[in-house]
Amino acid sequence: MKNTIQSINPYTEEVNAEFELLDDTQIENKIKIAHEGYQEWKRTPRSEKKKLFLQLADVIESDLEAIAKLQTLEMGMLDTESVGGVKGTVKLIRWFANNFEEILGEEEFETEGLKGKYMYDPLGVIFGVAPWNFPYNQVLRAAIPNILAGNTVIYKHASNVPMCAQKLEDLFRQAGFREGIYTNMLVSSSKTEFILSNDYIAGVNLTGGEGAGKVIGSIAGNNLKPSVLELGGNDAFIVCDTDNLDEIVEAGAQARMANGGQKCNSSKRFIVLEKYYDEFCEKFAKKFSELQAGDPMDHSTTIPPLAKKGAVKDIENQVSKTVSEGAELLVGGKAMDRKGFFFAPTVLKNVTADMTSYKEEVFGPVASIIKSSSIEESIKIANDSDFGLCGCVYGDNQEQLIQVASQVETGMIFINKPAGSKASLPFGGVKKSGYGKENGPDGLKAFTNKKVVLY
Repeated sequence: MKNTIQSINPYTEEVNAEFELLDDTQIENKIKIAHEGYQEWKRTPRSEKKKLFLQLADVIESDLEAIAKLQTLEMGMLDTESVGGVKGTVKLIRWFANNFEEILGEEEFETEGLKGKYMYDPLGVIFGVAPWNFPYNQVLRAAIPNILAGNTVIYKHASNVPMCAQKLEDLFRQAGFREGIYTNMLVSSSKTEFILSNDYIAGVNLTGGEGAGKVIGSIAGNNLKPSVLELGGNDAFIVCDTDNLDEIVEAGAQARMANGGQKCNSSKRFIVLEKYYDEFCEKFAKKFSELQAGDPMDHSTTIPPLAKKGAVKDIENQVSKTVSEGAELLVGGKAMDRKGFFFAPTVLKNVTADMTSYKEEVFGPVASIIKSSSIEESIKIANDSDFGLCGCVYGDNQEQLIQVASQVETGMIFINKPAGSKASLPFGGVKKSGYGKENGPDGLKAFTNKKVVLY
């Protein structure tokens, strides 16, 4: 009997499609094809690589709305956000295609009477493990630099987005890439060690949760293979001195609700000075209460369904525990009584350090608002976390904001703007948010050997 996975529409709860999972023989065959592809691809001129990736960008752009719609049907993202996300993916592809040759070019040097150069050589077949929350962008921002560096990649995508996963491989082939350069692997998580232990696999790039990071990091270490782990976050949104609280409330609501709150670098813990606290909480709750649940293809909808049925119960449990620990529920707090995987936008007041939503990442439309007596305490609260992915600092005094930002322990921090990512800038966290970087020059070099040539 074949093992299968289903693609389920989070809005209608209907099955989109069903797929058979690969068995061990099929997995090994795909890895072998990827290895064979690597032998040719690493010798392919960089000019040809650039041409193929620019073609990939054109292929995606030519069918952008349909590609975005598939993402909405499979994981529930608002259509407006999905279209914008795919446009961003096209931009990302073009940035890497137009800049990788310079970044990975040979670097000549002289030191201690020696002359030489650095060369960036690819490693081989890179195993990628991708999440469901951004089915295209999260894959391509890691896969593209790895492939441009001369590697080939195989990807195990999240089990609830198999249509998007297969679409990515189809797009590569449509753009002219030969078999084995980018390979989609429909496999269960139980096959991770089997794949990563294969001699042809040279490294692993994971975007996922803390638990997956521990498992994959351990397997990679046992096999002496490099890994990049982009994991979760419990990002702080720090409100400093301001005369523009309404604007900050609006920015905070947007920062929390991007992709329905299902974003690793979205703001989750709102740290507000005592003098603004009650007013901020009241206005923030009002913003959340005005959000409209509905069909994610309908542009009047402002709160989409969660991507997975199990997420509704998980978030409900986290919120319930936080309230039982003493937090005040201002709005939401439970699953919506309707078809679809909907959870009501939720605001929790008087959240303190001993509470669940303070300590854990809540991956959905839940905001925890924490009172602070001073800027110094706000920094301390922001750093009182196992995670360190991103963060935001808002206020009127630029000098104060820069001082605060410099003391927050994160991979990235944003001043008076929501957290995001750019192809040109390294992305990655500290603490339990993982290690290594995606995007930018660091992403292009992540799975290369910086070889020293002396003459």
